[in-house]
Amino acid sequence: MQISQIINKSEMRKLVALALPVLVVNLCMVGMGCVDSIVAGKAGVKDMAAVALGSSVYLPVLLFACGVLMILGPVIANLNGKQSMSRVGFMANQALWVAIILSIIVMPIIYFLRNVFGFLSDDVTMCHIASEYMFYVMWGIPANLGFVALKGLNEGSNMTRPAMYVGIVGLLLNIPLNFLFVFGYCGLPAMGGAGCGAATAVILCIEFSFMLWLVYSNPKHKPYRKHILAWRKPTSSVISQLIRLGIPLGVSQFCEVLLFCCATLILAPLGDVPVASHQIAGNVGGLLFMFPLSMSLAASIRVAYYHGNKDLSGLRIAIRSSYTLAMMICMCSIISILVFRDDIVCLYNDSPVIVSAASVLLIYAAVYQVSDCIQVMSAGVLRGFRETSSISLHTFISYWIVGFPICYICARLDWFVPPMGAEGIWIGFIIGLTVAAVLLTRTVIRIYRRETVALISINE
Repeated sequence: MQISQIINKSEMRKLVALALPVLVVNLCMVGMGCVDSIVAGKAGVKDMAAVALGSSVYLPVLLFACGVLMILGPVIANLNGKQSMSRVGFMANQALWVAIILSIIVMPIIYFLRNVFGFLSDDVTMCHIASEYMFYVMWGIPANLGFVALKGLNEGSNMTRPAMYVGIVGLLLNIPLNFLFVFGYCGLPAMGGAGCGAATAVILCIEFSFMLWLVYSNPKHKPYRKHILAWRKPTSSVISQLIRLGIPLGVSQFCEVLLFCCATLILAPLGDVPVASHQIAGNVGGLLFMFPLSMSLAASIRVAYYHGNKDLSGLRIAIRSSYTLAMMICMCSIISILVFRDDIVCLYNDSPVIVSAASVLLIYAAVYQVSDCIQVMSAGVLRGFRETSSISLHTFISYWIVGFPICYICARLDWFVPPMGAEGIWIGFIIGLTVAAVLLTRTVIRIYRRETVALISINE
């Protein structure tokens, strides 16, 4: 096989052009979380802990709903590939209905989950702040899901920059609004850590409004923009199709986030050093994960477009270029971790005990990058084919049938080796992600072969 068949510079440029703005959006989201923690920390330790506790409870639920809407981007890209422009506005309109339906479901769940903190901690003040924080965040959920729907419309139309602009504005507003609500300025009462939730809700509403304006004013959306906001009844067949395709993606995100949350709970009884070192390694791994995750979304758009256009050559090039870029990102991540791991840990904490423990975990995090890049890229390609059910099935098997038991056994029990603490958690992560990478890649090969046969028969 010639190198030009694997490395297609033109396709790689298109993938990078799509992925870079998505990366900025993801980093802005991470940045907003950091700002919340920093500002809440200035209000007090209990406030910072309450914000962290509230986030850990509501985020898995919210990410499930956002995951359901992630299917819109590939669906729109597929319609653009088919030159079915008349359906794009209608599909976006129905996606907004899905966002409303999900909001009606998710908001009561989050309202109810405000009451669980009393079972998690005896600190009444911290539990009250966490409950108030979630109450305020809850009101921003409809705007957040509406933003995700409009973001999918833009991504499916090969426009990822609007979301980047919105993400940057949201991050810049997050700093003053947090101080405004947390400490009480301009006549507002000081709300403490709960004010971070109020600031987040306001920012989510601003982001949705900004994105709506960008969509409506963009000339590319002009042929169908009146259909996007038209008042029409939800079409049950279309709504059910979007939900049917999107729920597996939501389940996949939920399984992944929940695994990392539960891993921390496994380590909690072992003391602060294992938890802190694991938190550092997880934070670094999560930050690096944004790079292949962004490339995965770009891959799903390109694959969906070529699949809709019935372009077998373009489909092959897009898939090969996506995996090539993923492995290039993987190699850069591994080298960066191994070379700078001590310096990275010192950015978080310079305690010799923490540096020693976390540096070892970063070696595991470097190994983890290979499987993580392959599995997230495979999931992106499958989204492009709208093959979502296998993603949730393989994710559940890999994370919860394989990964979680290994995490617990290696970290806490002495069945095969002495309890390994945080290192055991990362061994479980690596094995679970490796299983996911194998299962998802096998599915990509199977689906690609099936679609190749179908496209060849159509072209003939």
